[in-house]
Amino acid sequence: MKIPGAEGPISLIWDKVGIPHIFAQSVADAYRGLGYACASERLWQIHLSNLYATGRAAGVLGERFVTQDLMHRAFNVRAFDEPDSPGDWIADAYIDGVNGWIAGLDAIPGEFVKAGTVPTPLTRHDIASRYRFTGWFQHKTWLEKIYTGKLMARHGIDWFHGSLRRFSDADRDSITELSDALLAIDPGVARLLIPDEPSLTGSNSHGNDGGNTSGSNNWAISAALSASGAPMLATDPHQPHSIPNTFFYAHLNVPGWDVFGATFPGMPYFMMGLTTNLAWGLTTGFVDTYDVFIERDAPVQSSTYEIDIAGQSSRQFSVEVSRHGPILESLTDALGFTSGRQRQYVTSLDWVMRDLPTSAGALALLPLARNAGEFGEALFENDVSPLVNNIICVDRHDGHHRYIAATLRQRRNVTGTVPLAGWRDEYLFDTSRAHQLLVEKNPDCGFSLTANNDTMGDAGPYPIHNFPTDPARADRIRQLLVEHDGPFTVQDFCDMQLDLVDLRARRLVPDLIAALTSDTEEVRTARALLSDWDCRATTDSAAACIYYPLADRRWHLRLLRTVLGDDPLFASMSAAAPGLSRFTIADLMTMDSPWLAHRETINTIICEEVTRIVTWLRQHCGTRWRWGDLHQIGFRHSLAKYDTWSHMSVGPDPVGGSPNTLAMAMHLGAGQGSLVQNVFHGPAFRWVVDLADPLHFPFIIAGGNGGRPDSPYLTNHYQQWLTGQYVPMTLVRHELDVADEITLSP
Repeated sequence: MKIPGAEGPISLIWDKVGIPHIFAQSVADAYRGLGYACASERLWQIHLSNLYATGRAAGVLGERFVTQDLMHRAFNVRAFDEPDSPGDWIADAYIDGVNGWIAGLDAIPGEFVKAGTVPTPLTRHDIASRYRFTGWFQHKTWLEKIYTGKLMARHGIDWFHGSLRRFSDADRDSITELSDALLAIDPGVARLLIPDEPSLTGSNSHGNDGGNTSGSNNWAISAALSASGAPMLATDPHQPHSIPNTFFYAHLNVPGWDVFGATFPGMPYFMMGLTTNLAWGLTTGFVDTYDVFIERDAPVQSSTYEIDIAGQSSRQFSVEVSRHGPILESLTDALGFTSGRQRQYVTSLDWVMRDLPTSAGALALLPLARNAGEFGEALFENDVSPLVNNIICVDRHDGHHRYIAATLRQRRNVTGTVPLAGWRDEYLFDTSRAHQLLVEKNPDCGFSLTANNDTMGDAGPYPIHNFPTDPARADRIRQLLVEHDGPFTVQDFCDMQLDLVDLRARRLVPDLIAALTSDTEEVRTARALLSDWDCRATTDSAAACIYYPLADRRWHLRLLRTVLGDDPLFASMSAAAPGLSRFTIADLMTMDSPWLAHRETINTIICEEVTRIVTWLRQHCGTRWRWGDLHQIGFRHSLAKYDTWSHMSVGPDPVGGSPNTLAMAMHLGAGQGSLVQNVFHGPAFRWVVDLADPLHFPFIIAGGNGGRPDSPYLTNHYQQWLTGQYVPMTLVRHELDVADEITLSP
C-alpha cells in the first residue's frame, strides 16, 4: 500500500473493536495514515459532506439540493481567500492519505456508481469549507427571530416574550418601530432552510418534546474531586443515528505522542479527544451567530451564482446583498418560493462568518497542545474560530478551561432575539475576540459542564446563547456532581451518562397534574400515573406513555390557535423555529401575563389531549403500557432499500430516555394519530477519560466505526451501546486485539 509523500513506513492496525491504530515515526505520517484509514471506510461520506459544504450537491444529487447549494454559495459557507495556517502541514498530510486510498482503488465504490459520480481528490478547499459548514449548520437562529418578530407584531409582544430566554426593553422598542415591516415579511423565507417542510406546503407535521434540535453532554472535574487524583472528563455528543456513524474514531501514535478521538470524516480535526497531556470534549453551543435586519431603501449589490443540477442544465440565480448580507426575499424569489413583487421592506441576514476567510489548517494543531492554555490558543486563528461549540479541556497538570469556540457579534444594547433596523449604524457590531471566549478557568467548584444550555446567563460580555435548549440535562449533571458522596471514579461517570431522570418532566409534571381538572376515567387514570411517576424515562414506565406524547402533541400550538386565531405561522413554528419552545404552563402563567385569563382554556385543552392519548393506549397497548413499546430506535443506511446495502440496518428496538435525560433520545412521532415515537438522535458515542491512565478508558459507539457495505465494523457496537455497556479501550500496542494489519509505504 502506497501513500505518496510519506516520510517512512506507517503501520495501520485495526483492532477487533473496529478502531484503526496508526503507528508512525512522524506526526505528519500519522495523519497520512489517518486519512488513508478514514477513506477506506468512509469515502462516500467524505464525498457527500464535501458536496454539501462547497455548494455542489445538486450537481450529483439533483434538484432537491438546489436551495441548499444556493444558500451555501450566497453565504460563503464554502471557503474563500483561504489564508495560510500553521496547521496546513497536517491538513496536507491528511490529504495525502485520503488521496492515496483513492489512487489505489481498482473499482468505483457502489455508492458513487449509484449516484452517477466518481471519487474526487480531497483538497484544502474541501477541508476549509467543511470547517465553515460545521459552524453554519449546527444551529440557525434566524428563523426564530423572524417568527418571534412576526408573532409579536401581529398579536402583541406580551403574549410571547415569556417564551424567550432573554428579551430587553431595546428589543421591545425594535418590535414597536418595525411592526409594519415585520407584518409584511413573507413567511416563505422559512423554505430556505426547510424547503420540504410539510407545514409550509399545506400538510401537517409532528415533532419532539422540548423543541430541542440537537444536543450533547460534556463535563469534567479537577483532580481534587477524582478518586485517582487526576482530572477526569466524560463526553457523549448527540447526533442523528445513522449508518455510518457521524464520526470516525482513530488512534495515532508516534514516539512520545498519542492521540485518540472522534473526527469528522474528511477532516484532520479531532473534535473530541485525548492525549497523554490532556482531554477535551464539546457540545453544540447553541450560540447565536446570526442577525436579521429589516432593510428600507437600502443600497444593494447583486451577485450571480451558477448551480449545476444532475440531469439538467445549470441554472443561474441573482441574489441581492445589503451591507449586512444577502436579501432573503431575493433568494426566495429566485427559487420560486415567493413572487418577485415590489416590497417596501425586505430582510437581510448577517452570518458572522460570511466575510471572514478561514484556513484548512484551523484546529489541526489541537492534539499537539501540551496544556489547556495552549489548547485554547489553537482554537482560534487571528481571533476567528469557525465552530459554534462549548469546549472543556483538562490537562494532566490540573489545568481546567472552558471555551466558547466560536466567532460572534458583540451586540450592544440589544439581545439579538428579534429583527433589527438595518439603517441604524449602531447595529454594525464588532466581532468577538478570542480572549473574551475563555469563559471558565480552574473553577473553584472543581467542575465544569455543558449540555447545550445557556452556559453564560447574564455573565457574558454580550448575548451569546439566545435560543439554548432546556437546561434539564445540564441541571442533572450539576445535581449529580454536587450530591455525589466521595471522589468520582470512572464507573461513576459511566453511570451518569446512562442516567434516565428527566428534570424537565419533574419540573412540568406538577403543573400538568393541576391542569387535569376533568373527572373522566381517562383523566383520572393519567393523573394517577403522573402522580406516582419518579420521572425516570425507563422502557417499562407507564407514566412516560402519557407525558411524552402529551408534549409531542404540542398542546401549546392548539392553545395559540384557540386564543389568538388560526395564524398560519403556528402550523410551521415547531419545524421552522424550534427554539421557540418555552410554552409551558409555568412560562405562560407569569405575573401580568395575558395568558392568566385563559387558564381554564389551558386545562380544557390538556384534558382533551390526555383523553385522546389514554384512549389510543387502551386501543393499541391493552392494559400494560410500556414506554419501550412506543419508544423505538433503529439505524439504517440511506441506501438500505437497495440490495447492496439492505443489510446495513439495525432495530427497531425499545429504548428508554428522552430529549432531556442524560441518556438522551430525541424522537419524532410516527404520524397519522399514532403515539409510536421513532428515536432518531442521541449519543453517537460515549467515553470517560481519567488522565491518571489516558491509554485505557471505557468507550462505545452507537453502531460501529465502519462505512463500507462489506465492513465488519458497521454495527458491531450496537447491542452493547443499546444496553448501556462499554468496551475497554487500550492504546498500548502490545495489548491490542488485532484484526488486521497493513503497512503503508512512501
